[in-house]
Amino acid sequence: MRITTRVAKTGTLVLVAAGLGGAVLHGLPEPADHAVEPTTTKDVASWAMPLDGWVAPGGHEQDYVEMLVELPCLRAAGLDVPALPWATVDGLHAADDAMDSTARANPSPALATTRPLTAEQAESRGYHGPSTAGANRDGWERWAYAPGFNDAFAALPAGASERCLERTRRSLGTGGGGQEASETAQRLTFLASVAARQDPTVARAATAWRTCMAPSGLTDLPSGPEGMPTGSMRVLKVDGDQVSPLSDEVGAAEVAVAERDVRCQRSSGYRQALYDAEWSRLLHVTARDAAVLAATEPDQATLAARLDRVVERLAPDAPTDVD
Repeated sequence: MRITTRVAKTGTLVLVAAGLGGAVLHGLPEPADHAVEPTTTKDVASWAMPLDGWVAPGGHEQDYVEMLVELPCLRAAGLDVPALPWATVDGLHAADDAMDSTARANPSPALATTRPLTAEQAESRGYHGPSTAGANRDGWERWAYAPGFNDAFAALPAGASERCLERTRRSLGTGGGGQEASETAQRLTFLASVAARQDPTVARAATAWRTCMAPSGLTDLPSGPEGMPTGSMRVLKVDGDQVSPLSDEVGAAEVAVAERDVRCQRSSGYRQALYDAEWSRLLHVTARDAAVLAATEPDQATLAARLDRVVERLAPDAPTDVD
C-alpha cells in the first residue's frame, strides 16, 4: 500500500486540476487530499514523476514480446508460421509513443507532454520525434496478415492458443490487472503537467525564457516552451490554400533553435520550476483515484525492463541501416 490519507489544512482545497477525479460533492470537485508515496526518485534529468510506477508499458511492445515468447508453444501445438520479424527496443518504444501521442509522446513513462527537450535530443533531431523505423511495423503487418494466418490459428486444437497465451502472460507477468491504475496515473500526470504551467514560479520563468529566446528571430515566439516548435517552423511557405510543410529531414536551422531553447529553459530556471510544480501536484490525489492506485502494485517499471530484455534476447537482428 502506497497511499495514505492526509487531510488538507482547514480552508484549503488541494486539487491537481479542475475536475480531477470526476466526482462532485455539493457542487465542488472531490478534494485531492490523499497523499501518495512517490514510486520513483525525484530527478529532473529523467523527468521521473511520482506515479510512473503504475504506468504500463506500451501495447505494441507488449504484443510483440508476447508473440516472441508464445510462438514456440504455438508451434508445438501445430501452428506453422515463420519466425517473427525483427524489431528493436527503441523502435518499439517510439512506435508506442507515436500511436498514443497524448499519453506517451516523450521518454517519461507516465507522460508529461510538456516535458522539455534534452540537449541530446535537440542536437540529434531538433524538434522531430524519434524514428519509428526500428518497430518494423511493415514487417509485423506482413507477418500477421499473411494469407492463411488466421486459418492456421483456427486449425489448432481446441484451447491450444488460449493455453499458450495464458502460459506466456504468466511467465512475463503481463496477465495481471492494472489497466485502470495505468490509465489513472497517465491522466493525473497529464493534468498535472498542464496545471504546472499556471504556477506563478513557472510563469515567471517562462517570461525569462521568452526574453532569452528573442535573438532566435522567430516572429511567432510562443509564451512558453510548450508552444515550440512554432507554426512558422512547421511551414515552409503558404501559397493561397496550398501549404508546403517543412521537410521530414532535420535541418541545421531547426537544430540551432532547439539547442537555444534547451539553454534558455535551463538559464531561465523554467525546466526546474516546471518539474517541481508538476511533481508537487502529483503528491496528493482524490479518494477515488487513491483507491484505484492502491488496488495495484506500482511495479510497471520492472515489467517494462523485462519486456525490453526479451526483445534484446529473442528478436531477430535488425538490418544495419535501421535508425
